[in-house]
Amino acid sequence: METHLLHNGFFTLDKGFLVYAKYHGQVYRAALKPLLVIDDKEKILIDTGIGELPDQYKRFYAVTQDPEHMMQAQLQRHGLKSEDITIVVNTHLHFDHCGNNKLFKNAKIYVQTEELRYAYSPDRFQKNSYVKQFFDYGCDFVEVKGDYQLTRNISLVTTPGHSPGHQSAVIRQKENTYVYCGDAAPLKENLEAQNIPGVLYRADEALRSIEKLRSFRDAFFIFSHDIEQLALV
Repeated sequence: METHLLHNGFFTLDKGFLVYAKYHGQVYRAALKPLLVIDDKEKILIDTGIGELPDQYKRFYAVTQDPEHMMQAQLQRHGLKSEDITIVVNTHLHFDHCGNNKLFKNAKIYVQTEELRYAYSPDRFQKNSYVKQFFDYGCDFVEVKGDYQLTRNISLVTTPGHSPGHQSAVIRQKENTYVYCGDAAPLKENLEAQNIPGVLYRADEALRSIEKLRSFRDAFFIFSHDIEQLALV
């Protein structure tokens, strides 16, 4: 079993989107970090990073990607091509987490049923977080309802709040347990100080999700946008 943190580049956003009631007006250069897991015969990608944004988004989110940050190049570093990926897990369907789904034509794409429903009909305050062409392109999602055992070593756990159908992933290896938080805890601060994200569907659920993640003892937590964490160490 192998676990590799990929690096899909950076995008800028107001840091207040990442931590509730703090940092408003501060521009943050957030990292984009899909996770590659090779588990027996399965080659699994948790989140797919950011795609080519529509023009109206580019005014607000500056994406910077060197050639080596592109998903194909990141996979090549581990001897893989996009068609080798057998499973994609989307923690949720915000544009910076499913932007490259279309690359993985041979993969089953796992998403929570509630997240898929909401992505097609979000509330006005979440509408700009979803770019329809990133998930509405004719693929057949594998819909998951609640916590789910994906493989012998990987489980999906519901962590709603940031979005209604958010899920995180727990990867158990002999030496380590990795918890891929997604945007339930995009920064280390969210988890350690129990500060919920700034982009919210429900604040109470977001706090319970942080508590759920914190219940995993002796785990290595992966924070989806934290620029202080760009490798698994």
